[in-house]
Amino acid sequence: MKKHICFFSGDITNGGGTERVASIIMTELVRRFGGEYRVSVVSLAHKRAEPFFELDNGVSRFTLYEKPVRGATHILGICRRLSRLVKRETIDVLVDIDGILDMYSLPVKLCRGVRVVSWEHYNFYQNPIVPYRKLTRRLAARFADAIVTLTKEDEGYYRQNLKIRCPLVTIHNPVVLPEKKPVYDSESKILLSVGALIHVKGFLDFLIPVAKQIMTHFPEWKWIIVGEGEERRTIEETLKRENLTPYVSLAGNQKDVDAYYRKAGIYVMTSYHEGLPMTLLEAKAFALPIVSFDCKTGPRDIVTDGVNGKLIEPFDTNAMADALGALMKNKEQRVSWSAHAYDDIEKFSLERVMEKWEEMLKKIKR
Repeated sequence: MKKHICFFSGDITNGGGTERVASIIMTELVRRFGGEYRVSVVSLAHKRAEPFFELDNGVSRFTLYEKPVRGATHILGICRRLSRLVKRETIDVLVDIDGILDMYSLPVKLCRGVRVVSWEHYNFYQNPIVPYRKLTRRLAARFADAIVTLTKEDEGYYRQNLKIRCPLVTIHNPVVLPEKKPVYDSESKILLSVGALIHVKGFLDFLIPVAKQIMTHFPEWKWIIVGEGEERRTIEETLKRENLTPYVSLAGNQKDVDAYYRKAGIYVMTSYHEGLPMTLLEAKAFALPIVSFDCKTGPRDIVTDGVNGKLIEPFDTNAMADALGALMKNKEQRVSWSAHAYDDIEKFSLERVMEKWEEMLKKIKR
C-alpha cells in the first residue's frame, strides 16, 4: 500500500517562492516515486481556482475552508478539520511547508498518530507576520518527526538554541535548470528583481533609494520588478513622486518569469531576510551576475562574492548603488561573473535535492 505524503500549505495557489519550491518537490515525488507514495496537498483556503505554479496531475488537492481564516480563535476548528482529513484520507506524513502550520499539525499528530515534518522556509531568527513563530519552532523541536532547514547555517541556529528531539536535516531548495544552458546577453540593459511586493523584500526601503542614486546616470538601463503584493500602490506612488517611472517598472505576477531572466543583464536582491531564495537560484540558473544584500542565511550559499556576483553589507544602499553602477559600466565583469554562475550549481540540483527528500521520508514514515 502506498504511503500518503500530504503537504500542508496556507494556500498552495499563491505565487510565492515557498509555493514554487513546494510545487516542484510534490511534482517530483509523484514522477520519481509515484509507485511508492501517494502525494497530496491541503491548504487552509484557496484564493484561486488553480495553483499558480504547475503541479503534476497525480497530486491530489484539498482545502479546509472556502475562505481564509486567521487568528488564534480558529486554531481548534482548523485542528478538527485537519484531523478529519487525516483520518478520511489515511495520511501518513504531514509536511508543513511553513513552520507556523505546526500549531495545527502537531496537535493532530497527538490524536491521529500522523508523522509531521516541519519545513523551515525562513531562518531561525526570522519571525515574520505572526508573533508566535518562536513557539512553533520550540514545539517542532520537541514533537515533530523531522525538521528541514534550507541551509547548514540555519541548522546550526536550531542546534544552538533548541534541544532537538527529532532528525534535523538541511535540504536546499532545488534549482530547475533550463533544458539548454542559457547564453548570457551581455548587451542587455535590464536590471531584474523578482519577489512579492511586501515589506520583507525591501523594495520601498532599499530598491527605490538605490534606483534614485543610479538610474538617471544610466538612462539606457531599465529596472523591472516582477511580482505582486500589498505594497504595490505605495511603490507606484513612490516611484512617481521620485520621478523614477521612466526607469523602474512593475510587471506584476508572471507565469513565464523565465522570459524575464533570459532578457536580464543583472539580477538584484534587496531583501531584509531570506531562507534560501528561489529567485537567486533562478537567476543563477540563467547565468545572471548577481548583486545582493548579504542578509542572514541564503545569499552567501548561492553567490561567491567577486566570482559570480557581489554581496553587499546589509543594508547599505550607498554600497549597493556603487556596486551596481560599477557593474553596469563594466561589460567584461558581467560576462566573467556570468561565466562562473554554474561553478557550484550541482549542490542545488534537482537530483540531489530529491535524493535527500527520499532519504528523509524513508526514515520517518510509519
